Amino acid sequence: MEAYLNLPEVQKALLAKLTSWTKCSYLISWNDWPVTILPTIKQLMASGISVWIYSGDMDGRLPVTSSRYSINTYKLPIKTIWYPWYTGEEVGGYAVEYEGLVFATVRGAGHLVPSYQPERALTMISAFLQGKLPPTA
Repeated sequence: MEAYLNLPEVQKALLAKLTSWTKCSYLISWNDWPVTILPTIKQLMASGISVWIYSGDMDGRLPVTSSRYSINTYKLPIKTIWYPWYTGEEVGGYAVEYEGLVFATVRGAGHLVPSYQPERALTMISAFLQGKLPPTA
């Protein structure tokens, strides 16, 4: 991916400033980012936009527990209880549907979920795009 995103024609197609791109580079110092995006997520839910939050269950940067603690601050009613979802015959992760928000985990995935578990990520994202919960079988 790094080689691909460093191709000048790819950066031009993305309308990106020509640069040397690396994944998860922590050398950049951002000074204009919010401390939390929880108020933004709340605004999106209030406007009726479908909101999904997902975490790889092996992500050490943004672990599942951190995502769950953050979501719990909203005190949302649960519509569909915590359940396993599937990619074929395998458990792809777990999901819970709240009023206005879905939280899903992806089994065996780290911080960059699609690069760790592309098939599971595709199943989850496809469900989101179809307006459905991740599959139960």
